[in-house]
Amino acid sequence: MSDETKPDVLSTTDEAANPELDAATDLILDSTIPAPIRRNVLKALDRLGSALVDIPVGALERRSAEKRSESEARIKITEVVNAQIIEQIKVDPEFPQRASNTFAKKILREQYNLEKILGIATDILKKKKYDNSTNQQTENETEKSIDDDWFNIFEKEASQKSSEDMQDRFARILAGEIEKPGSYSIKVVKSLGELDQDTAALFKRFCSACVVLGIQNNEHVIDARVPSLGGNAGSNALSKYGLSFDQLNILNEYDLIISDYNSWRDYKLCIMNQNNPILLPFQYQEKYWILSPTAERDNNPEFRLSGVMLSRVGSELFRIVDQDPMPEYTEDLKKYFAGQNLNMLEVNSP
Repeated sequence: MSDETKPDVLSTTDEAANPELDAATDLILDSTIPAPIRRNVLKALDRLGSALVDIPVGALERRSAEKRSESEARIKITEVVNAQIIEQIKVDPEFPQRASNTFAKKILREQYNLEKILGIATDILKKKKYDNSTNQQTENETEKSIDDDWFNIFEKEASQKSSEDMQDRFARILAGEIEKPGSYSIKVVKSLGELDQDTAALFKRFCSACVVLGIQNNEHVIDARVPSLGGNAGSNALSKYGLSFDQLNILNEYDLIISDYNSWRDYKLCIMNQNNPILLPFQYQEKYWILSPTAERDNNPEFRLSGVMLSRVGSELFRIVDQDPMPEYTEDLKKYFAGQNLNMLEVNSP
C-alpha cells in the first residue's frame, strides 16, 4: 500500500474506529482460543497498540487511561522544551512546531505499521483451529510469556516496514511467537529487518528449492538444504535455477545459509527398506516425500545428500516463507534421486 492510499494517520482520534485493535480485542475475548495465547495477544496489544485510541474492552479501560495520560504528559513536556529551544537559540518560533510535526508524522507512521502487522497476526491466529485437546495441552504446559526484550527489538524493526510483503512476514513471526513464545529468536527478527526486497525474493527462491528434514511441520528442523544434484554449488551448479555462486554469497552475507556450499547430511531415515526401523518423510514444495529404493540399489543404508544448507536464522525464517513452484528443479531433483536408484514418492503428511 503506497503512502498516497494510506489513511491519514494524523486524523486518528479517541472516537476513530480501529479495525486492527478491534480484531485483537475480539480475539482476547474468544473463549475457543487457549488462554495462554489470549494473554499473549493482550500483551502484544498493550505493547503495539496506539496510545491515541481507546482499547474497546472494558477490562482494559484502566490501561487505556494510562496511555492517554502518558500522551498528554508528553505533549506538555514538548511545549516546555520548544519554548526553551526558542529562547536559547533564537530561531523562528515556527521551526520547533515544524520539527514537532515532522516527528509526529514519523511516530504515527510507525504506529500505523505496527497496528497493521498486529491486525494481520490476529487474522492468522483467528484462522487457526484449536480443538479441546489443543486447549487442554496448552493450558497444562508451563505458561511462557513473550519476552520484553524480544518485543523491544520486534517493535523497533517492524515499525519501519511499510510494504505489504514485509508486514506479512513480520505478522507471521508475531503470530508464531504469540502462539508459542521462543519460536523466533531476536537474531531472526533483526535479520528480517535488514532484508531488502531483492534479498527477500532471492531467499524465497532458495526456500522453494529446499529439501527439509524436520519434525512436526518444521517446528524443529533437523536439516534444510538445496541439493546440488551431484554438482558443486560453489561452481555454479545451481545457477540455472537462479542460485548462482554470487547469489548464494548474498544469502551467506545475511547469515541465511552456511558458508560450506557442499556440506552433506545422511538421509537414510527417508529411505523405505526393511533395515530402516524409522521412516521419516522429508518436505519439499510443502509436500511430504519418501525415497523408495529400486532393485538395482545395494544394501548400503547410508545416503549422503549434498548441497547448500540453511543456517539457524535461515531455518527459522523458512517457516514464514510462501514457496513458489520450481518445476525445472523438481524434475531434475527426481532425476538425481533416480540416478541414485531411489524413487521420490509423495506421501500423506505424518
